[in-house]
Amino acid sequence: MRALTHQALDLNQPFHTVELAEAALARARGNVDRGTEALLLVTAARAYGASDRGRDAARALLAAEDALLAGDGIVPGYAAASGPVASTVASHTGRTLTAMGDHQAAERHYRTAMVGRVPQTYQRVRGLTIANLAKAVASQRRHEEAVILWNQCLDTMDGVASDRNRRELKTVRSAMAVYTARGIPGAAELAQRVSELALH
Repeated sequence: MRALTHQALDLNQPFHTVELAEAALARARGNVDRGTEALLLVTAARAYGASDRGRDAARALLAAEDALLAGDGIVPGYAAASGPVASTVASHTGRTLTAMGDHQAAERHYRTAMVGRVPQTYQRVRGLTIANLAKAVASQRRHEEAVILWNQCLDTMDGVASDRNRRELKTVRSAMAVYTARGIPGAAELAQRVSELALH
C-alpha cells in the first residue's frame, strides 16, 4: 500500500492516496517497528501535501521524525529497499515540502537524504535525489548550481534504465531549453548530454 501510494504520487495521480496511506498506517499500527512506522507516516505526509492538506502533512512529518528517532535503525528488508530509513524519510520529507512550495526546507532534506544514499550501492535512488535537489535549487533561482546538480544526476543515470529516469530526462530537457535561451552557463552542453543519453 505504501508503494502504491508513492507510485500514484510520482505519476501525479494523487486521488485516493490519502485514503490508501491512512489505511496502511491503520493496519500497521502496533504491528511494525518504529522505523517502518516512520516510512508509513512520511508516505501519509506526501499524500497530504499533494492534497493541499498542509497541517496534516506537517503533523505527519513530525510524527515520522519522532518514530525515526525512537527506532533502533533495524527494519525488514522490504522497508529498506530504497536505502537507509533515515535517508528515505528525509527524501520523502523533501518531496512533501516541495509539493507544499517550501523549496528551501526541501533542499535541506534532500541534502540529508544524500548522506545515506552512497554511490554504486544506491545509484538509482541517489540519482533521483540529486534530480529533486536540482529542482529545489532551480526553484530558488540558483540556476547555475542547478545545472551542476543535473549534470551529477546524469552521471548516475548512465546504464540505469527506469521510467523515473526517463521522466527526469524530459524534465531536464525542458529546463535546458529555457536555460539555453536565457544564456545560463553550461545549459547548452547539458542539453546535448541529455539528448545523447536519451538515445541509449
